[in-house]
Amino acid sequence: MYKGKPSKGIEFYNLLNQSEEFTSELGKVALASGRLEVEFILYLTKNNVKGNYKKATLGTLIRIANENKLLSEKENLIFKQISKQRNYITHNIYSLFSNLIDETIMEKEKLLDSDVHLYTERAWQLRDNLNGLSDVIKTKRKK
Repeated sequence: MYKGKPSKGIEFYNLLNQSEEFTSELGKVALASGRLEVEFILYLTKNNVKGNYKKATLGTLIRIANENKLLSEKENLIFKQISKQRNYITHNIYSLFSNLIDETIMEKEKLLDSDVHLYTERAWQLRDNLNGLSDVIKTKRKK
């Protein structure tokens, strides 16, 4: 299907949108992200952290855990970075290819149609990281 031909902007976004592999991985990112959010909520609850955080975003949950000294400085940095990556891939792909935001986490210049595989790999890696971090919070919760 992919021929290594140059692609950019909305044309590349459309290739991503049409890719079963990419959209499947993106769906798995959403599921893994939801899992991490729930693990944080359970962790906060177990540690008797008061507040209305049951509908909080991942970033807010990380901040609350950090404010309550439930994360080490290193963990806080890792969780903030993964939240930033998750937000970027789930909320900013169209903005990236519409030239509304600058290229930061994901490439938008000098792409080939076959770079859909690169984006799919990035989504897979993010999903794997989100699931690994869910396991970290689950382990901390069970101590």
